[in-house]
Amino acid sequence: MKFNNVVMLSVLFAATGCSGLNTDVKKFFSTGANPASTLPADQIYPKGQLFPFSFYSTGGGSEKKRGELLPEAELLADQKEIIDAGVTMIGPQYELNNRIAADAAKYKVKGVYTIIPVIDGKEVTKEYLKEINARKEPLDIEKLRQSVSDIVSKAGGSKEIAWWDITPEELRPWVPQELLLLKTATEAIKQADPEKRPVFMYFPGHYNGKAMGKLAVYLDIIGKGMYTNYSSMKNSRSWCRWTIEQEIEAIKLSGNKNSIPVAVTEMFQQPPAAEVKLIDSWVRYDVYSALIAGAKGVLIFSASKRPDFSARKEYLNAYFKVCRDLNGPLKLGQVFLFGAPMNDITLTITDGPQTVPFKYKTAGADITYPAVSMANIAYNSSRYIFLVNSSDKQIEAVVGGLVYGSGVTIEDLFAGSEKFTAPEGDFSIKLEPLEAKAFRIYNAQP
Repeated sequence: MKFNNVVMLSVLFAATGCSGLNTDVKKFFSTGANPASTLPADQIYPKGQLFPFSFYSTGGGSEKKRGELLPEAELLADQKEIIDAGVTMIGPQYELNNRIAADAAKYKVKGVYTIIPVIDGKEVTKEYLKEINARKEPLDIEKLRQSVSDIVSKAGGSKEIAWWDITPEELRPWVPQELLLLKTATEAIKQADPEKRPVFMYFPGHYNGKAMGKLAVYLDIIGKGMYTNYSSMKNSRSWCRWTIEQEIEAIKLSGNKNSIPVAVTEMFQQPPAAEVKLIDSWVRYDVYSALIAGAKGVLIFSASKRPDFSARKEYLNAYFKVCRDLNGPLKLGQVFLFGAPMNDITLTITDGPQTVPFKYKTAGADITYPAVSMANIAYNSSRYIFLVNSSDKQIEAVVGGLVYGSGVTIEDLFAGSEKFTAPEGDFSIKLEPLEAKAFRIYNAQP
């Protein structure tokens, strides 16, 4: 295919620059040994092969009043519906934390256990920290260490616990006592847990990489709020990409190379009635934009039933679809976890915006992002191409740089696995506003 007067946009990946046609089919589809083979199949990443997909407060909340809990039968029914959709974990559970191991065991999933330290009979909350800071009292490090150690020793015997969740959340890196709290708590966890399960903490949505970096030193998993609508980024959803980039930057700044970034997505704010129909596209865009940017798991805040949130069902159904993409027959979660990023596929936008502007209060200078983000991943003798349109306009484009070969087949994974060929080494696509697409490219005649 030839196009005149088009701008070549390399989205994340550039062409190889080699002259001539790419006809080495064997090399193109060679993926080598799967790194997942060294990890247990029944454990959550990064300790195992399972893709982390979880809802906060599964079975929690009440539609009548904040703080109330559902009746037991309704709680169990809600948990079962969510778990049947294919999640691999539940939690953090907040109001249901004390029963998370039992609930996880019942449904044969894993759980994120929240550690709530206690000093002299008082929970170490953000309010507690404010009180002692106001009185200029030091944090009692030894009592904190002992409390965390006791919690981990008591709860750690449960094989259902996959991650530890540190509270208080949203610690401030510019407050020495809070840095000391995190350092002490994580050290106590690692000393008390013979399984050496990873430690997670939630950051507020406005934190950038620099702010998170000082705290990420002590963590194995980091996630900051990616609540696009709540944070007034509804019409600038490339904020999802920026969010994961900040988490990756924080990990880089921390020097903690084994840490992983996860997406903490939104499910709690009621949209205007006219926008409820957009929920499915919002959810798909937010999750896939984050995964393309490098997220290694998805935590949804939250499954808790709450007053004045009638769109909960629409959000649940949208997340269930994505969960089945990642953990169902397509197994796309494995692609994102264990596939090898490649740099030999190009994207040429032939009609529509080439870029989108991005501006956020803690981003520093204004940013211009490509209108389409793309991931090109080699996995299990196939290539996977993931695309998201970050603009509010329809985009037409050409995916190029594919290997030439009579058996090379492209499968449109989000369109009923429709199959087609690309005899000239490229194929055309059309992306609606915020649309996500996924293609599997494989050799049908090995």
